[in-house]
Amino acid sequence: MAINIVDVEEVLGNLPRPLTLISLQALNPAREPYRAILLQPSGIVEANDVRVGHADAAVGHKLCSGFLSAASQSHSDLAVAPEYCVPWSVVQEIVDGDHRPPLGAIWVLGCESIAPADFQALAQQYDGVGDCVFHYEPLDERQAAQRRYIDPLLYVFWTQNQEGQSVLFLLVQIKTVACRDYREVEQTSLCLGTTVYAFNRGINTISLVSIICSDAFDFTEHVDAIHTNCLLIHIQLNPKPAHSDYAAYRARLCSVGTNSHVELLCLNWAKNIKEVKERGGYADWKNVAGSAWYAPPAKFNADDDELIDSLHRGGIYYCLLAQRWHSFFLNYEGQIILLQKQKLFFPGPQALAPRNFVTVEERWSWNTDSDSWESGAVANDGFSDALAAYYAIAEHLQLASQASPLAVERAIELLLGPRGKPATWYAVKELEAVHLDKDEESIRRVTVHQDADLTRPGSCYRLHRLQRAHDAIGLAQTAVPWPPPVRDLANGFKFSWSHNSPHHNVNPETGGGGPATLVFLSDQANDILIDSTHQKLRQALVTHASRTAIVAGKSVEELNDTIVRAQDRLCVVFRRDNRFGVRGPEGTNLIDVPASASPVDFSEDRS
Repeated sequence: MAINIVDVEEVLGNLPRPLTLISLQALNPAREPYRAILLQPSGIVEANDVRVGHADAAVGHKLCSGFLSAASQSHSDLAVAPEYCVPWSVVQEIVDGDHRPPLGAIWVLGCESIAPADFQALAQQYDGVGDCVFHYEPLDERQAAQRRYIDPLLYVFWTQNQEGQSVLFLLVQIKTVACRDYREVEQTSLCLGTTVYAFNRGINTISLVSIICSDAFDFTEHVDAIHTNCLLIHIQLNPKPAHSDYAAYRARLCSVGTNSHVELLCLNWAKNIKEVKERGGYADWKNVAGSAWYAPPAKFNADDDELIDSLHRGGIYYCLLAQRWHSFFLNYEGQIILLQKQKLFFPGPQALAPRNFVTVEERWSWNTDSDSWESGAVANDGFSDALAAYYAIAEHLQLASQASPLAVERAIELLLGPRGKPATWYAVKELEAVHLDKDEESIRRVTVHQDADLTRPGSCYRLHRLQRAHDAIGLAQTAVPWPPPVRDLANGFKFSWSHNSPHHNVNPETGGGGPATLVFLSDQANDILIDSTHQKLRQALVTHASRTAIVAGKSVEELNDTIVRAQDRLCVVFRRDNRFGVRGPEGTNLIDVPASASPVDFSEDRS
């Protein structure tokens, strides 16, 4: 069935007793930010042809009831829970008045499945209770009779009646496209809807549209029409959220929305969800969460290292999608996260527009002992776990990451030979590790190790880089024919990076030579790659040193000396035919000692 996009204001105006939408703060194009609170639940689910939701009803209720309490108490303007998450017992609490959104807020809640007959009975029960109105599109009679359940998204927001009184509106949007799982559970069990609701569409306004998981299959054709000035929300219970079928609409959005005011929030369940089986036991999904907030290029200043590192510590990891789109991935663990969010757009001089996009205000983690949320949760990026197998680099890279995760990414990127432009390879947008894998939108940053599944390209990429860094540290104990200007590296070194020396990535353990540039191409390098890598970094070092000297007012003689010395601390190491070779400063190109030989005599002069 084709998706029909309907304006909420039209629905409200056509009611027997018309209502007016009270202005939503998150969609108000004003300069001040708004608060968004997101639920990324962990735990055990039941997913079969009878129902989909929390396997433990009591835990599911406490988890979601606690989330809505946090949303109310924090006065959040937008609250979002993923697909098949919120039990109907919690919806009952909303109707009873136990949980209410603040005036001007909107809750976007993926609810547990419910049988069509039970849903219609609850709708009749809830509609008109106190200050509530409950509304949904009529179910297809044939499907309602034949299918087991619906997959509902519940919007909760305030409206106003003709007498000026506030009325709480509960609007249900029903999933329009069944998921393609190997058991075809939804294909045979799901009663489908046809309507996707749009809030606040119009000129110079911010709209909001949500889709439910596999609605994405049929949504690509609608992206062109709805993306302008739109916050798009995609809720999921999905073990493979980056699968090409689910990501196709994102590709279209990146194509047509690059210069538009548009953002996309994808919210899934947490990693490592377990599914209860009919005959006992559990199936471990071994899934990633993949929850992320996406935005086009103009919406964020990626040159702000401090902001990106700060987000990292708060559990939001910056990456780039489709070369240019900003992606802010949530930590994959179960959590509630409270965000301060910049508005999609606002009038006024855009030169003065803040480009911080999002900041983390608070995180909660679920305590299984007390069945309650605990505030102050610290986000674990998984880097220390990944480093456990690489003892030679573990301690100092962990400390370096605590100071700046981006600095670690740059130090290792330089070690493998940077792919970016000589003078600006270290800019965030040029870092290869920051770009998501094209096939699976898999995170490649070594400091963000949220999944260890080696079948995922991001995991392979990260571990390859860590292994290269570990091997490079070992070069100090092997027979590398170090050129004289960098011979102090033979006594050991550590990885480091700073803006003051952007083309250096190691510091020697001893000696006063200072920072150096080390590239380790291992066995994968031919002569062309070796020479091009060396020339690129030589150019980068000379250019940086020259600019620094000119700014400092150095004389011509001093400038020439600076240019010569800038190249001294560069060394490209490779291995060929079981021998180590180096490409160092001009005139020092050596391949002469088998890799299996005893360490080189560092007193020997090879200049």
